Amino acid sequence: MEPTELFSNLVNLAAVDGKFTEEEIKFLVSRAHGLDLPDEEFEIALVGIAEGQIEINIPEGRDDRVHLLKEMIELMAADGELAEMEKEFCARASAKMDFTIQEFQTILQQVLDQ
Repeated sequence: MEPTELFSNLVNLAAVDGKFTEEEIKFLVSRAHGLDLPDEEFEIALVGIAEGQIEINIPEGRDDRVHLLKEMIELMAADGELAEMEKEFCARASAKMDFTIQEFQTILQQVLDQ
């Protein structure tokens, strides 16, 4: 998965509940820097949100799907508050990525145990 696609997916998840917490913003900024994304990529993702484009781009490979799901779970947990809309968005994304409930729970536990 391309870094810009991963980042866009994370921004979409953060925006799904209609607000960005300080912790979510810090997480996103950290990920943007970690992915070596230029500032304009952050701005492009935010413009998509402002235009109501909240969707997830599903990667093709299983390893990329696992990585994306882990990143999404980390973002959801970043502010210490699991908003219902974020959980639903993540669950729908997990299903679209063809994870079983057991696989999702295993990945969730792996992330939370870190």
